[in-house]
Amino acid sequence: MDAVNNPTHPSSELPPIVATSPEEDIEEGKDVYRPGGFHPVHIGDVYNTRYKVLNKIGYGVYSTVWLVEDTEKENGDLCRYLALKILSAECYGTENHIFEKEILQKLRDGDPKQLGYDQICHLVDDFEHQGPNGSHLCLVFHLIGETLESFQEWFPEGRIPNQVMRRITIQMLLALDYAHDHNVIHTDIKPSNIFVKIRDISLINSGYLTQVPVPQQDRTEQYSVIPSVPLRRYYFNSSDRFDHFDFILGDWGVSSWIDRHLTENIEPVALRSPEVLIRAPWDQTTDLWNLGAILLELFCAVRMFIGAVPPDGHYEVKQHLAEIVHLFGPLPKSLLEKGDQDLVQSIFDDDGMHRDAIPADTPGISSEGFTPGLEGRVREHFVSFLLMLMRTNPTERPSPEDLLRHPWLDALK
Repeated sequence: MDAVNNPTHPSSELPPIVATSPEEDIEEGKDVYRPGGFHPVHIGDVYNTRYKVLNKIGYGVYSTVWLVEDTEKENGDLCRYLALKILSAECYGTENHIFEKEILQKLRDGDPKQLGYDQICHLVDDFEHQGPNGSHLCLVFHLIGETLESFQEWFPEGRIPNQVMRRITIQMLLALDYAHDHNVIHTDIKPSNIFVKIRDISLINSGYLTQVPVPQQDRTEQYSVIPSVPLRRYYFNSSDRFDHFDFILGDWGVSSWIDRHLTENIEPVALRSPEVLIRAPWDQTTDLWNLGAILLELFCAVRMFIGAVPPDGHYEVKQHLAEIVHLFGPLPKSLLEKGDQDLVQSIFDDDGMHRDAIPADTPGISSEGFTPGLEGRVREHFVSFLLMLMRTNPTERPSPEDLLRHPWLDALK
């Protein structure tokens, strides 16, 4: 039975392997391979005398990620397959120094029995590697299946069904509760940073390594970017139920400490909380808004905020804030007083309403137009949950523990 007829089961027809020829404009791009930038990795390289590179499985703004084999483990030990993340040389030891390693160590060294520990992408090992472009921090993790960005493509129209969506939300709230309890704010919650846990690690050996082509490289030529092939089709079996999958919060590369921020300009633009948009102080509650802003996209395939202004549809923060007020009500005076006053006074009146917003042509958040595919009690509870999670006053947002008691997550089975 396929995903169209039963969305709790994977489709029997797996997508084809993506094979892209290396070009200058793919993935991380060729220009990042420069002094102070990315490290040129070759298949077969061994790092820290033990991690042998097998293939490329991902990339990001500050790193590339590789499937590696831990040569110190026995051949029959499936845990020998790991993910190696090699950071750009500018991430540590420069003015752009980030907190990723220290935050990952703090999260890993907590109590494994504490709720939320299992929903964090934990660090296995770390070391430094000296390469032609500088010194690179290398982070080793357990393998993960795929991100929610691609996971939602398993479902009709990209809409994750209710029972699976509830499971994702519960586990993300547990992850945030654990992180916040350890003085950490993620600051970058988006579908590409939420991952599906591996269901069957044996498929790496029997599937990925036997079916995915190994990129051909010539060490005598200038380094070319290698296209990545994620583990998407090689981490679960067709008989597995999607509503039994587990999810983890990963990519802590731009995370902050609650009492020491990496930067004040956080979160993907369309997912920014109102306090970040008006340049007011923010704390761990911004993660809750950030989580809420992606739920509608995953659940109903609808973007909550766009901030687009006619005639060309360019983004403006003023329009973004108008959309927030339209869906969730005025910003409280106590918050507006903490923001950038030039910005605040140019946009809001004394009641926290938008002065001259372009009239919204979108329906209210509880309507069929905004929550397509949801019916009856499911829509009622989901909208109620969003309204509770995304309060414009950060001080009124409930704790993750209180949110877990909400009827959408607790009463609906």
